[in-house]
Amino acid sequence: MMDFKNMNNNIISNRWKARYEKLPDDVKKKLDDLNNADIFDYQLQVIKRKRNYPSIGDIFEINPKDSLFFYGIVVNNHINNINGKDLLLVLIFKENMNIDVCINEGVKAEELLLPPQIVGKEYWTRGYFYNIAHYDKKFNVDGCGFYSIGKGKFFDEYGSEIGNEPRILGTYGVSTINGIAMEINRELIIAGIV
Repeated sequence: MMDFKNMNNNIISNRWKARYEKLPDDVKKKLDDLNNADIFDYQLQVIKRKRNYPSIGDIFEINPKDSLFFYGIVVNNHINNINGKDLLLVLIFKENMNIDVCINEGVKAEELLLPPQIVGKEYWTRGYFYNIAHYDKKFNVDGCGFYSIGKGKFFDEYGSEIGNEPRILGTYGVSTINGIAMEINRELIIAGIV
């Protein structure tokens, strides 16, 4: 059952509020402007459309604006949960991160541009994510999980409850294309890139 009273008072929103409060006023102003912007002002750039369903280990690029690119990896695919079928778990890394090194040494939250995301294949079919390589070695990204704001609990990507807070925490649900574009642009503003 969904607990509506915790929609704005939970671990995810409280961490964002605390982070926001520590930012300089000019950065806060840019973030506020972003919240009121039209989606066309911050939408991801289309790179190239692909129909193939992504595989675990696929490395993809994202182009939020101009010649700025970020890279991610498909951690899991064919995920079926309450949010949909054939979903994918992806990690998107900060600029200049070596994905091979991150995966080999164990991904750390501070290496990620965004927390773990559950997405649909439309990111690829619409051309917002474009595969550029494949990580062939077997890998395991331990410590990723999600917080359900409505239920106030931690889950894995399949919707199975996790007893403790995951080391790398995302929000449980399917990320929309507009939502990921907003989150990426928010991080670019905070990093002083835009």
